[in-house]
Amino acid sequence: MDPVRIEDLPDEERQPFHGITNIVVMDPEFGRAAAARIGELHTAMLTFVRAYARAIHPAIEEMGRIFQALRDAGPIDESGKPTRSPDRPAWQSPYGPPRRGPR
Repeated sequence: MDPVRIEDLPDEERQPFHGITNIVVMDPEFGRAAAARIGELHTAMLTFVRAYARAIHPAIEEMGRIFQALRDAGPIDESGKPTRSPDRPAWQSPYGPPRRGPR
């Protein structure tokens, strides 16, 4: 992997990039070593993400089966919202319990 060219800009031309405002590479060997380490980190992160995806895949499939069973049974619609409002006691309204005492 060839290192990417990084230039030091004058102060008035610098623009922040994810918190990094300036990188100065004094030694070309350092640039090659940094590029190699970044490549290793990229490979390690890809390995982790792929392993994580394989690990959670069964749980995601099970959640899909649960939601499909709920849709088939009727408590939720296709978008996952309840199909009917919850039951309430006869005295209760959407505005709360009735007032007690004189008005």
